[in-house]
Amino acid sequence: MEYGFGAHEYPTSGVFEVEPRSCPGFIFRRSVLLGSTNMSHSEFRSFMEHLSAKYHGDTYHLIAKNCNHFTDEVCKRLTGKPIPGWINRMARLG
Repeated sequence: MEYGFGAHEYPTSGVFEVEPRSCPGFIFRRSVLLGSTNMSHSEFRSFMEHLSAKYHGDTYHLIAKNCNHFTDEVCKRLTGKPIPGWINRMARLG
């Protein structure tokens, strides 16, 4: 599964899961290897449930808290490394 974070008007999680490379409303361009983790499936599910509590749909902000910020936090926590800098470049310029 692939995880994302998106906006909606409710104070509930904006984190969602979809089949890889098939997020509605987006055109898949390329995969970027970000690392790996040794978590079990149940540990990973628990991790995502806990993290998703920080990412409510009504807190989404295109510049300050977008899907790339979510992905960066996931990567840092799972692999110790951030996402490549070019991925969220437009938000930093905004």
